[in-house]
Amino acid sequence: MHHDYEQQLKDAQQIVNAYGKVLAQLDGTNYGHPLSLLPCDRDEIKSAIQLLLWELEGDEQDICNSLAQSYVYLAQFIPDDEAAIIAAGQRTLSSSNFDDDHLEEANEAARIINRIKLEMEEMILDVRKFMRT
Repeated sequence: MHHDYEQQLKDAQQIVNAYGKVLAQLDGTNYGHPLSLLPCDRDEIKSAIQLLLWELEGDEQDICNSLAQSYVYLAQFIPDDEAAIIAAGQRTLSSSNFDDDHLEEANEAARIINRIKLEMEEMILDVRKFMRT
């Protein structure tokens, strides 16, 4: 039993490290990132972060905060087609010449971003359950 848990912890650390490398390469100005960038399934990453937070039990507050932040950040990883809509919408809003077609694209991007923000709020509440502060 003990060996299995040690292996789970090791696997969780590897998953979180791989995810951390992806986060480090991202442009912080975009709100939606393609799911295809993730090293593994979103739920696997969530579980790995939850396990590490549980294991730390509130020790190493900086690490816990960093893990919690990266947990919430998972909400920004969305289906690739939606990430493309957001990127196009952001390009439209930053350019000076957009027409009604582009406005619809920008509106769609805004809807996706609002959904991401809501999910991030839910994930903040969710991750608190794993932090023993």
